[in-house]
Amino acid sequence: MYMKNISKLHSRVCRVLYDRPFFILNTRKYCTQQESVSFGEIVKEVKPAKRPEYVPIKYYNDNIPQSNLHHLRWMMQKDILGQDIFLLGPPGPRKRNIVMQYLELTNREHEYVALSRDTTESDLKQRREIVQGSAKYFDQSAILAAKEGRVLVLEGIEKAERNVLPVLNNLLENREMHLEDGRLLIPASRYDKLLKEHGKEELEKWKLVRVDEDFRVIALGLPVPKYRGNPLDPPLRSRFQARDVYICSYKELYQELCSLAPTAPRDTLEQILSLAFTLTSKESSSLGYPDFPLDNLPVAALILIRCASTLAFYVIILLPWREQKEQISSYGI
Repeated sequence: MYMKNISKLHSRVCRVLYDRPFFILNTRKYCTQQESVSFGEIVKEVKPAKRPEYVPIKYYNDNIPQSNLHHLRWMMQKDILGQDIFLLGPPGPRKRNIVMQYLELTNREHEYVALSRDTTESDLKQRREIVQGSAKYFDQSAILAAKEGRVLVLEGIEKAERNVLPVLNNLLENREMHLEDGRLLIPASRYDKLLKEHGKEELEKWKLVRVDEDFRVIALGLPVPKYRGNPLDPPLRSRFQARDVYICSYKELYQELCSLAPTAPRDTLEQILSLAFTLTSKESSSLGYPDFPLDNLPVAALILIRCASTLAFYVIILLPWREQKEQISSYGI
């Protein structure tokens, strides 16, 4: 049953339709023997996963907003070109959800690392542990992803100390890295060439490790200096292809809420959305309000299902937005 679901997912095709003045993406299913995913003229072959438990599930669905499909199409372009990706956007799970949707759609394994101020170089490369009285190195997420051809997802990249991420510079640029146990990661093309000339036993003596050609890095972060954090070093920043992942449009979010809560009062949903987009507009950024939690609006819609007579004001104050809630009433809600 699981393999049938995977095959259905592989046969998913995304068609690109051009319609002035908007660029619209539509999804459509059909049955095919060749496992591939396409966005219009962009086609990517889907390979079977060696470890299916590393592939995200239950992220992709047929009701994905059009703006998300734009991001997925762009990510597929960069993936085919062999480029690493950096998604920038406001706080919230949307960037991570888009990445997981892409990984599920393309059946890609991944290694996930949530960066923080306490993240060290050994957390990304190798960790030394004492095993039966002797020191032994264990590969961590970055090395495992490079060897197995997985996607390394780095979230909260602005939180890491500035001397931690530069260890990945050479891995991002040349797919090379010296490891603490004496091994050397080299790109797949060079390894395959040496393998034909010298054989596998000789390469093992040289402690050479092949970096899979499917290895990619996707970084998720907040724009600095608008938000607090450490800006990326220019050499590291130049290794990524960046894209701004902003909030969904009013229409897309309204349709999502209506499908999630079909019995909720439409006028109340419109009032909540109007307030949310007013507070997130560029004109309101100078008022000193904190970011409105747009990702929690589906929770507000579910509240309205159970309590349809609830005023929009009382729904808003239930959201995790603790500062300056009393000023919401000035918007006429």
